[in-house]
Amino acid sequence: MGKVVRFPKKRFYWPGLVAGLLAVYLLYSFIRLGLALYQTNLQIKACQEQKAVLMAESSRLHEQIKDLNNDSYIERMAREELGLIKPGETVIVPAVPGQVRPYIPPRPGQQFRD
Repeated sequence: MGKVVRFPKKRFYWPGLVAGLLAVYLLYSFIRLGLALYQTNLQIKACQEQKAVLMAESSRLHEQIKDLNNDSYIERMAREELGLIKPGETVIVPAVPGQVRPYIPPRPGQQFRD
């Protein structure tokens, strides 16, 4: 009969398994953290763009408020939108082809004051 060959028993190496699992966990954690950071940066960018739009709108509205408080603007709007006139003035409404803009006289007792 022949010689019996015995292979040495392989021992299960626990520290290697633990190190491998720890490496997989850390890799997973870093990837998840990187994705969260990326999404947060996208949200920050979107908020900064929205802030820029709102700041421009705020600036435009402040300019409009300044214009609305201007006496010449108030007088022009009173004449155009409300049809108010100064005493002794005659209203002339220009004719625009294709557009009808009726003149609505002011109510009795309503007059334009300087």
